[in-house]
Amino acid sequence: MKISLLNRLSLVLVAIMVFACGEEKFVPKPHGYPRMILPKKEYQNDEMKGPYHFEKPVYSLISEDENNAGKHWYNIDFEPFNATLHLTYYPFTRWEQYDSMIADTRSLVYKHIQKAEDIVEDPVSNYNKDLKGLVFHIQGNTASNLNFYLTDSSQHFLRGALYFNGRTNADSIAPAFNYLWADVQHLFKTFKWEANP
Repeated sequence: MKISLLNRLSLVLVAIMVFACGEEKFVPKPHGYPRMILPKKEYQNDEMKGPYHFEKPVYSLISEDENNAGKHWYNIDFEPFNATLHLTYYPFTRWEQYDSMIADTRSLVYKHIQKAEDIVEDPVSNYNKDLKGLVFHIQGNTASNLNFYLTDSSQHFLRGALYFNGRTNADSIAPAFNYLWADVQHLFKTFKWEANP
């Protein structure tokens, strides 16, 4: 049986291709996220009327919560990051109210426990020795990765919760979260209760 020149060349090409592909395995590239351009850190006074004040980033907008007008509930919108820090304020005169607000805060934080990898409690005094309260670092793919409360332990109680306005993945929001966490720390450092609101 005669093998034609064309058949011989075809066999040689197939053999070369088989040996060329050999042992190498295909490894897909890991999923990437777009690079974020982070604004320069600059702060200004909040210009709010109420029982508390702090410095806010210049790239954020503060608006009063429209469903709770006059209660000193504010939303700080971080538009470049599609995130909002919700601030809810409660005055109190009795210890039962104070205990109830702390219990409510813990209850809201621990609703994230099903998706959280860990919840770490951090005293606010680590950031401002004149403030009392707790920061809750909620780790993992949860709706909110940061909650806190601030109090003077006599008449003022402020709760804060940072939310990204969309479906989040802890890896994808990590650069934005770390950037905003620095802004929240600046809020703590510049925070003051008004003596007579």
